Amino acid sequence: MTDARRLRTDLSLRASGILSLAIAATAIHTFARLHPPTGALALLLAMIGFLCASAGMMLVIVGHHIHDRVQVSVRWRRVAR
Repeated sequence: MTDARRLRTDLSLRASGILSLAIAATAIHTFARLHPPTGALALLLAMIGFLCASAGMMLVIVGHHIHDRVQVSVRWRRVAR
């Protein structure tokens, strides 16, 4: 992969993370304004806020390194049968 393509991928992943954080902030703000915060709408808003915040922070912090391979310890590797 070329450097320009890697940079474009990294920036697009981080931008989508920021967008996901904006969606999470909107959902949490709407959830906080519900009176009383009960029912399916409250549960849906809380779920959207949690999932979007988690995924957004992961994308902002990790960026294109999300696709990097990790080395698995010998203890956890699959055994050939």
